[in-house]
Amino acid sequence: MLNDLQLNNILEDFDIAYWKINLLTKEISWSDHFEALVGTPPTDESLFEHFMNNVLHKDYRYDYRVAFENLTLGSEDLNQEIRLKLKNDKFRWFECRNLKRKDSNNIETAVLLFVNIHQSKRDQYTIEENFFYYRETAEMTTTGGWYIDITTKSIYWDDVTKKILDCPKDFNPDYDKRLQFYAPEHQEQANSIFEKCEKYGIPFKTELKMVTLYGREFWVQATGKPVYNEEQQIIGIRGVLQNIDENKSNELNLQNSLDIIAAQNSRLFNFAHVVSHNLRSHSSNLSLVVQLLNEAKNTQDKIDLIENVEDISENLDVAISRLNDMVSHQNLLKKERTLVSFKQSLDIVISSVSSLINRESAKIIAEFKALKEISYIPEYLESILLNLITNAIRYKQPGRVPVIFIQTYSVNDQNFIEISDNGIGIDLDQYGDKMFGMYKTFHSNPDAKGIGLFITKNQVETMGGSISVTSTVNIGTTFKIKF
Repeated sequence: MLNDLQLNNILEDFDIAYWKINLLTKEISWSDHFEALVGTPPTDESLFEHFMNNVLHKDYRYDYRVAFENLTLGSEDLNQEIRLKLKNDKFRWFECRNLKRKDSNNIETAVLLFVNIHQSKRDQYTIEENFFYYRETAEMTTTGGWYIDITTKSIYWDDVTKKILDCPKDFNPDYDKRLQFYAPEHQEQANSIFEKCEKYGIPFKTELKMVTLYGREFWVQATGKPVYNEEQQIIGIRGVLQNIDENKSNELNLQNSLDIIAAQNSRLFNFAHVVSHNLRSHSSNLSLVVQLLNEAKNTQDKIDLIENVEDISENLDVAISRLNDMVSHQNLLKKERTLVSFKQSLDIVISSVSSLINRESAKIIAEFKALKEISYIPEYLESILLNLITNAIRYKQPGRVPVIFIQTYSVNDQNFIEISDNGIGIDLDQYGDKMFGMYKTFHSNPDAKGIGLFITKNQVETMGGSISVTSTVNIGTTFKIKF
């Protein structure tokens, strides 16, 4: 049996208070540290009753009294989490348990330890509260979390993800059959973005069409980023998916309406343009002839001018007929385009910046199998690739080899190209609305002029397309162009 001095020396270092209980007389003595925590008890009341009535929180009094009596009778050990009111009148969490010894024969004294667990208890409540809010937010926004362990080839879905995909809670997704949950036309795209993230650390945020366990198709927004270990090796992919089927359907319907309106406006603009140019000369000639007729002094001059009126009338009739054909056949004015090979354009760009690529040991991976060529202005395509590739190299992550992944594909008869990198990324919350503005820069690179992205956006939109960007700071950036 430890004496008081030895026990104090051992427990004081761990901030642990204690009681000593004489099991024969039921007499209790408090350690100095316990008294320092809860205050000095009155002399006219037993320590136990003072503890029960003034120190122990009322919610724990009944259970604690029963457990204490069982301990003094030697029938069972005492181990409870309780709340004690300290001398500053604040309640704190403690774990109360008896000190066990190997020799349990002829024990006359028991020792109760009071271990302060308030901080860990608060952390536990914080975690539980945060998890509650996460679960409620996920349910309200139909957003599920997932994780892919690359080393074990296993997939984890939280309950919301399983609910989104109409799977029971005990469902365990099979890694080898993961693509079955994507619509056939999107399986290649899904496989590609996961492969890029796993191999090259390219994050993604994209919209895909998925399929539930029972075959119902719907749209989701999938976001994912790589998980690195201490050796900066990719060991997994973590992300979320959100059911956006209703919003996507509304968006597609709205986009169809906008496309129809835009096409009608374009036809109207082109028609007005042709009218203003093709008819202006005829109207001007006619006005001139009328003026000359008014000024003519003899009959012969007037007869000659009338013949001119006939010519103008015939020319005007031909012009109107051609305008009618244009309206009938929607013969819109078109820019001069040619069939451009993505590979050939990329080869030209790589050749022009080979010194920069070699200096930074940059890796450029291109996949043009799904879409090898497109009707475009060659100089525009080369300029777009040049700006985005040089940006990716210049804004590389220090200590990380620049990797640029370029891919073309088609979705629902729409052609796309994506240029992704593993560079320092862009804070879109801060700079998102300024991304494509003239003279806008987002890093301290002395070569930055703020012109490249502005030019790229204008070239894309001049050709009737659009450009968007997703980025994560310290992870990388992806530019997506719809032709």
